[in-house]
Amino acid sequence: MTGTPPSGVGRPTARREWSTPAWTRVAPVALLLVVVAVRTLRPIEDPDTWWHLRAGQELAQRFELVGPDPWSPFTTHAWIRHQWLGELLLAGVHAVGGVGAVAWLVTVFALVTVLACYAMARRQASVLVSTAVALAAFVGASMTVTARPQSLSLPLAVVAAHGWTATARDGRVRWWLVPLTWVWACCHGFWFVSPVLGGVVVVGLLLERAPRTLLARTGAATVACLAVAALTPVGPRLLAAPFEVGRITALIEEWQPPTRDLPAFVVTVGMALLLVALRSRGPLPSWPEIGVLGLASYLVVSHGRTVSLAAVLLVPLLAPALERLVPFARERVARPEVLALAVAAVLAAGASAISVTGAVTRPAAFPTALAGPLTALPRGSVVCNDYDAGGWLWWAHPALVPVVDGRTELYDARDVEDYARFAAGGPGTTALAERRGCAVALVRTASPAERTLVASGWGASARADGWVLLRRPASAVP
Repeated sequence: MTGTPPSGVGRPTARREWSTPAWTRVAPVALLLVVVAVRTLRPIEDPDTWWHLRAGQELAQRFELVGPDPWSPFTTHAWIRHQWLGELLLAGVHAVGGVGAVAWLVTVFALVTVLACYAMARRQASVLVSTAVALAAFVGASMTVTARPQSLSLPLAVVAAHGWTATARDGRVRWWLVPLTWVWACCHGFWFVSPVLGGVVVVGLLLERAPRTLLARTGAATVACLAVAALTPVGPRLLAAPFEVGRITALIEEWQPPTRDLPAFVVTVGMALLLVALRSRGPLPSWPEIGVLGLASYLVVSHGRTVSLAAVLLVPLLAPALERLVPFARERVARPEVLALAVAAVLAAGASAISVTGAVTRPAAFPTALAGPLTALPRGSVVCNDYDAGGWLWWAHPALVPVVDGRTELYDARDVEDYARFAAGGPGTTALAERRGCAVALVRTASPAERTLVASGWGASARADGWVLLRRPASAVP
């Protein structure tokens, strides 16, 4: 399936230099950075941001990474804080600028992701092709760019994908992938993508009958990327973290197969199909390239959360394939281009920071308007809460005890299933409230849980912004 095409088949046509000024070619990617900055500045909507933020604040005071959960009496598994570096970043930004600064950090994550995709594409493609690929990759990755440590995985993933595919292409092992993987393992659980890519490349090189020395060096780099994860402050326990999440993924929405009409899914699938079409007409792909494409294809269809990874992994494959269609020669990366993009990124981030107003500093889709009644509850009150409010309660009202939050890997699978029945309404709602001894319930207005609880005699003590705080009837108090 690999090899050199016959004479005249798939060979690039004669190319000529661009006749337009350099600044006109860089303008589209500079404009892309501005658009990204404008579109990503919004109030915090991710429910997991809040518990990550509290975790970072506590880690700054006491750097304890593995142990029993100190927050909830309902969790059953040890808490491995494998995202500690990203959580410290969130807490540090919040300490400087509050909630508005954390919301602005999403813009920074987005800009860094676009720049990383552009830079990796630019190593093999022209400015305009790199801009188009970076835009497509960002749309594909957009669901993951939030105020969470997972956003750090996107630029690291595209750099790792470039490093491994470049190794397969020229036979030079990128040993810098080892320290990059170590940093990645301190930021987020997607670090395992780096050694997986290494394994894919090793298998591809084996099928290509590459020299044994190259196979040995590439295999050693792959093993090193896996080994350094055990040398982070978390220690060897980090290697088990993906399995801790894996036992519960079937019950988590973001780990379900992606919705087929989502723009991120459509664009990422389009990237993969375009790559297949281009490589079927041009030079045959190598086995390592086929392996990386296969990995990206699996990630795009298996889980909603991994669509973003698939999008960025396709960047170093799609950029050179598209470049073969362009009749102009790839420009040399010069200092003015780098300077122009750096200035554009700084100005875009600065303008976004200036635009942080009161509307951005108020969390969206969370029961902030009920802060008064919640604060008045006795310390230690158990709250039968909507899932999206769990992390926010841990951060905004740490004296209360929600029955569930986004750290689902810490809960027993049966408890997560019980919560699903609570949210669905009916007997499961009252059963969970009784088993957990909930004093109040914080749920969305007109939700099945609210209707069931109200029918069971629970009374509304406060309502605002689509949320309702319900109190357990006195007759039901044990």
